[in-house]
Amino acid sequence: MADTKPRKKITAAELAQHSTDSNAWMACHGLVLNLSKEFLEEHPGGPDVVVALAGKDGTQDFEDISHSDSAREWANKLIIGYMKGTEEEESERKVKIVPKHAEAARGGGGGGGLGAFIPAVLVLILAGAAYFFLNKS
Repeated sequence: MADTKPRKKITAAELAQHSTDSNAWMACHGLVLNLSKEFLEEHPGGPDVVVALAGKDGTQDFEDISHSDSAREWANKLIIGYMKGTEEEESERKVKIVPKHAEAARGGGGGGGLGAFIPAVLVLILAGAAYFFLNKS
């Protein structure tokens, strides 16, 4: 579970100042995570993958990978604050955690990725194949 100490309200400008591997923060689901040196060294994908998102909102990237619930619990231990200007009230942010995988997949978070584009891509491929097949002479 996430740390129960009070979380601070963090602006986008403040988040952007923490974009190096020695001082990395990332926003995820409106929460701000401190990407400590220990975390970066232990991250299964390596530090470079995570540092690329330092100082930014990495919610979509986090959900595109379909992180496991254990990875989400690990992320909850890194929460130091919440983004100023998010829709939920400040009091809710003090207890909010990164949603479980199933909750994010239901729309509880940024998930989705390329799922909505697959039908469009298939239509384009079929149209292209039909064009070349019909004009082959």
